[in-house]
Amino acid sequence: MVSLAWVGALVGSHTFPASADDHDHDRLAVGVAQHAFDHLGNIDEQAEAAAAIGANVIYGTGCGQVGYNGLPPEEQLASIQQDAAAYNEKAHTEGIRIILGYMCATSIVNLDAFDKNWSDEFRGKFKTPPPQWRQQDAAGKPLPSWYGGQYSPACMNNPDWREYETFIVRQQLDSGHDGVFFDNPTVHPQGCYCPHCMKKFAVLLGEEGVVNAEASVDEARQLAVKHPEHFLRLRATTARDFLQFIRDYARSIRPDVLVTCNNSLNTPDVLFAQCHTHGYNIYEMSKAEDLVVVEDMATQPRLLPGGRTLEYGSTLAQLQAISRGKPLVSNVLAEADNHTPPNLVRLAMAEAVAHGASYLSWPTWPEDQRERMIREIRPQAEMLRKHASLLNDAQPRRDVILFLPFRKWTEGKRCVPSELAARLTASNVQYGVVSEDDLVVAVTPKASDKPAGPIRTAAGAPARQVFLVESRSVLLPAEEAALKEFENSSGLVVAADEGDWMKSVQSALSPSLELQAPPTVRAVIRDQSHRTIVHVYNLAVERLSSFEDKVHPANDVTLRVRVPFDEVKSVKAISADSQATAGDVPFTILPEGSRSKIEINLPAVLISTLLVIE
Repeated sequence: MVSLAWVGALVGSHTFPASADDHDHDRLAVGVAQHAFDHLGNIDEQAEAAAAIGANVIYGTGCGQVGYNGLPPEEQLASIQQDAAAYNEKAHTEGIRIILGYMCATSIVNLDAFDKNWSDEFRGKFKTPPPQWRQQDAAGKPLPSWYGGQYSPACMNNPDWREYETFIVRQQLDSGHDGVFFDNPTVHPQGCYCPHCMKKFAVLLGEEGVVNAEASVDEARQLAVKHPEHFLRLRATTARDFLQFIRDYARSIRPDVLVTCNNSLNTPDVLFAQCHTHGYNIYEMSKAEDLVVVEDMATQPRLLPGGRTLEYGSTLAQLQAISRGKPLVSNVLAEADNHTPPNLVRLAMAEAVAHGASYLSWPTWPEDQRERMIREIRPQAEMLRKHASLLNDAQPRRDVILFLPFRKWTEGKRCVPSELAARLTASNVQYGVVSEDDLVVAVTPKASDKPAGPIRTAAGAPARQVFLVESRSVLLPAEEAALKEFENSSGLVVAADEGDWMKSVQSALSPSLELQAPPTVRAVIRDQSHRTIVHVYNLAVERLSSFEDKVHPANDVTLRVRVPFDEVKSVKAISADSQATAGDVPFTILPEGSRSKIEINLPAVLISTLLVIE
């Protein structure tokens, strides 16, 4: 491991001092937890660099890599375990709180030699040899890996593969890892028709009254062709059930073990499509995960040549709706480059926390880049950790409720709500996303939600909350009934297939936010019981190379923000940008009935600023 002795002189102690926020929030809370990979190619074991930028959750290797190669000789495995334990112990002393050991959920590499180093005792744990652990086509023949080369895809439903994976999990935990991170929890694009999958498929069909659950393997394979939607839904349960099995096993060893995986989502438009192609179904997998990690290869927020911008905020908003309140972590890259220049790292961190998520960085830089990267990224992590109380237990302002009926994924690869969410985000409309699980609760008014007096539009009419749905045809009867009551309580339902939906939304709203700023600026409002927090960030950060970027400040940004209380005592600006406005900010109160609207001007927004309205 390359020494980072110089880091101490650069930034002081690698560890962050304990603060009230550290004790008041869960270890995975936004701002408290800063995530980082500690390996990339031949640059590995970078816990010190991760800690130096403020990370305290790392995704390490341990014996994960040797696991999908079938294990080295016993003496070498013991040495790897000892080295991993020493590395993990040192990482913890550097300030790393959680170390998740990397594993692969499906990869068998070099099948011919996969079990050559196994003892007779270890081999006796399995009922079948490794070649029979592979995913199979409809004729029962092994499927080739989508990776090519010496890779073979194991089936996550195969009990022998699961037994093997529990052995690797045990090695990771015994060497000091605090949990495991599974890469590639994937079902072959053709689907797996192995006997174990077919047994599950017959049970599913039996539960739904399609056929007798005692169908043979051959019969189940034929039924998979006849009932493609049911087979799609079976594939969506494979990773979920595997993760639940592993989680139950790991927690039988240590109750606090964390289990997660790569939920993929390589671009924002594949939320439904990846369920079809490789069985990545976040709605299902999140049932069995302790945190939900997504990796996007291209949509890092930034300014492109020609003035177009990319952003990931709308995707994060949708993921919040289907992740069951689990901590959400995003690793977004530009052009599939694992190296990200420092200001773009800070922008991605700001975008993530604005949407209630954490950012997963990749601080595995060549040695000549590390000092500058650490120096420029760390202030953002320090600011977020210091102010974690502003980032948690804060509800997104919802002028618009967008409906994401995830059940529709079986009908096709296009996700219309993803397209609607992208437009709402780009227009700085304040919105939240709900799935079918939460629609009725979301549109049912509660006494505690009623304002002391109605907020009114400029014309004097009461402001309306809007429910946006792609089409009324997607609604189930109970959902239609709930929305009828919503409309009777002055809500407005807008169907995107019935005309200019954005015009309908904007004309109905007395918006929570009015923004005068360059089109690269985003503002997201989140409310706590006694204060309002506005996340302001600027997408105008241009990527020049893997390690260089350029910030184009957004000047003269004016915000008019409606707040859910009748008296505003102060507005404070918080930013890690050295030249940004900080501290008390002048504001003007614009009364509106029993509520207030205030106007705030920021001379410039560089990367991001938090506005705290008390």
